[in-house]
Amino acid sequence: MDKAILVGLNINQDEQSVLKSLDELEHLADALGIKTKDKVCQNAKKITPKYYVGSGKVLEIKKMIEILDIDIVIFDDTLSPAQLKNLEKDLDVQVIDRSFLIMSIFAIRAQTKEAKLEVALAQKYYSLPRLIGLGNSLSRQGGGTYNAKGPGETKLELDRRKILREIGQIQDELEKIKKEKEVSRKRRAKNQIPVVALVGYTNAGKSSLMNSLSESLNHDSEAVLEKDMLFATLSTKAKKLQKDNYPPFILVDTVGFVNKLPHELVRSFESTLSDVVHADLLIHVVDGAYFDQLQIDVTKQVLKEIGADHIENVLVLTKKEIATLIPKVDEDYIFLSNRTKENIDSLIDAIYGHLFKDNRIHVLKIPFDEGSLISTLNENNTILETRYAEDGTYIKTILTPDQLRQYQKYVQK
Repeated sequence: MDKAILVGLNINQDEQSVLKSLDELEHLADALGIKTKDKVCQNAKKITPKYYVGSGKVLEIKKMIEILDIDIVIFDDTLSPAQLKNLEKDLDVQVIDRSFLIMSIFAIRAQTKEAKLEVALAQKYYSLPRLIGLGNSLSRQGGGTYNAKGPGETKLELDRRKILREIGQIQDELEKIKKEKEVSRKRRAKNQIPVVALVGYTNAGKSSLMNSLSESLNHDSEAVLEKDMLFATLSTKAKKLQKDNYPPFILVDTVGFVNKLPHELVRSFESTLSDVVHADLLIHVVDGAYFDQLQIDVTKQVLKEIGADHIENVLVLTKKEIATLIPKVDEDYIFLSNRTKENIDSLIDAIYGHLFKDNRIHVLKIPFDEGSLISTLNENNTILETRYAEDGTYIKTILTPDQLRQYQKYVQK
């Protein structure tokens, strides 16, 4: 494993917050097989333009590199092209920042064509203004996996025009995927099936919750990957779920967020995150056993950034079975356990309460020659009563406002 020093800067903040951020950075580094040997936190009034940290701190880090036999120095914030170049020159080891590290994890985790394209696009955006600074960094072929699938694979050929051309090609491919998704979205809208999206911090338990809801609603599809791993899910997973005799909904599992998520990733993952933007309801998932208000704040910030902060949401805290304290949260939430299924039913009730709160009971008279409509209603609606008469089949059912407009000619006054 390559050995690293982590560097953070505390600018008039709470030093504990910076140290907590460095702890998270250590987990990110560990995900790429990089062993953290030490952490450095400097208190300062402002960022130093040349090195990000002060020149004295750079000398201190250089001595630590020699003593600890360090291969790589990782900064907890995004470095400018000039800072990257200067640090590489003076420290004489590979220097990367949090953004590069996160994108490297995304590159390894990406499985689908869409996710791979989005990660590649983010890497191009990131690398474009840093070609000079990244030159030395990417030429250092250390033993770690941090650059195995990143821009270092081809050294980007350090050709600005080539990168711009590749950005255009990737954008074209993603646009095709986007159009295909839009067709599927319109089809769902036509069938009046609402969408519920799981959002939250990485490793908060979104995939586990998706599997719990699937089991509770007797959905027999393949389970979604559950793993104690940062960014285990990059591609969108979707399932059509339905409570007995109730309308169905689409449940979508999305990519997790993290503090200081690179802007390039948010920008590039427009296609994947579009499932969040177009959702009818968001389930905001938070780790209840290791509660951190920062995780809630980060998720809300990303939702605001992508234009999804206006969508109704239900706050859900997970891991109730191992929590030792009741988290103090200044908003209503459902505390549940994916392992024991405690309060899963409460969440299902909440989902239906939000999605179908404007529903009303109506009686429809279906002509005998339109029997297929009865099958559709049985599949997608709660049927309260069915009565057969000489002039047709009378069905008492719960309709959404959109369904009421769709079936208006069958409604009995």
